[in-house]
Parts: sequence; C-alpha cells; structure tokens
Amino acid sequence: MTKRGMDDQTCKPRMHLPISPPSAEQRARTTGASLATEPKRRRSAARRPAFGVALDDLMGYNLRRAHGVQKQRFAAVFGPLAIRPVTLSALGIIYEHPGITQAELGKSLNIKRANMVPVMAELEGRGLIARRISDSDRRAHVIALTPAGQKFTVKLLELHGKLEDDLARELGLRERDQLLQLLKRFRKLATEPALDDGMD
Repeated sequence: MTKRGMDDQTCKPRMHLPISPPSAEQRARTTGASLATEPKRRRSAARRPAFGVALDDLMGYNLRRAHGVQKQRFAAVFGPLAIRPVTLSALGIIYEHPGITQAELGKSLNIKRANMVPVMAELEGRGLIARRISDSDRRAHVIALTPAGQKFTVKLLELHGKLEDDLARELGLRERDQLLQLLKRFRKLATEPALDDGMD
C-alpha cells in the first residue's frame, strides 16, 4: 500500500455505531433496584411515635375502644327489645326500690332532673311504670313498676346477668374483678385535671 493510500485511510472519519436504547428488561432491573432502596429511606426518616408510644398503648384510646365494644355487645342483646342502658338501669333501680321518687332515681343514675323527664315519659308510655303524687310530699312523684313492667324487668335482668357472665368467661373472674375495681377508681378521677402545660 502506498503512503498516500495509508494517509487516505488515516484521514477518513471513524464511523460511530448508534447506541441502542435500554431494553425493557434492563429498565425493569434499574427501576426495581431504585424501588428497593425506597423502604430503607422511609425507615431512616421514620419519626418517633406522635404520642410517645404506639396508639394501641394509650389509656384513653383503649378506654374509648372498650366502651365501643361494650355498647355493641349491649345493643346486640337489648336492641331488639328497644332497651337502652339508661332505661335498663332505671327499671332495675325501680325494681329494687319500689316507691322510689323520681328525684331519688335521678340521683342514683347521676342524671339531671330535666333529663329524667323524657326517660320517665318513655317508660310510662310503654306501660312499664306508673307515677303518682307522694303522700308525704305533694311535690314528689313516686314511681313503681306496672305488672307488665315487673314481668318485663325480670326478663331484662336475667339477660343482663347472662351478659355479665359472658364477660367474666371471656376475661376470667380474677381479671374481671381487677378491671371492675380499676374502673371504679377511674370514675373518681378529677374531670378537670390540673396539668402542667409548660408555658410558664
């Protein structure tokens, strides 16, 4: 080959092959690798629990959830009989204390006098109780169960006893008694706690 021929080849521009785009398999591998790092980044950026502990370990949260469970259990047994907790409690106290006054009943239930009026009207309207003016105090109403109310209340109390027995079976007698004592203590807590808000 002549010198000129060699120079011609040297001067020729080199041809560059086109770069092929990545295949679908390559893109999937790349995407998978980047996604695999996401949980690690999220875990490293995770904050401490908002309340200091997990929500499931909060007293107030569990009390609210437990109250919801009890409401559902009560409704499953007494809902078909159109009985609410307040009406069951009222009938039970009247059954235990025939001739109790409306004011005494409201005090036992921790219900204000004005709020007792619709409860009494409901039970009287269903023919379960009868009210009359007290012989000793014309301003007071004496309450007693009607014969139908007596029979109905006995049935309700039997059902409630079975519901309490079921709770004792689920929790165990010892734990049930412990829970009851704790709830009684809880009811005595201040309703307006004095908290240190750290603003001083």
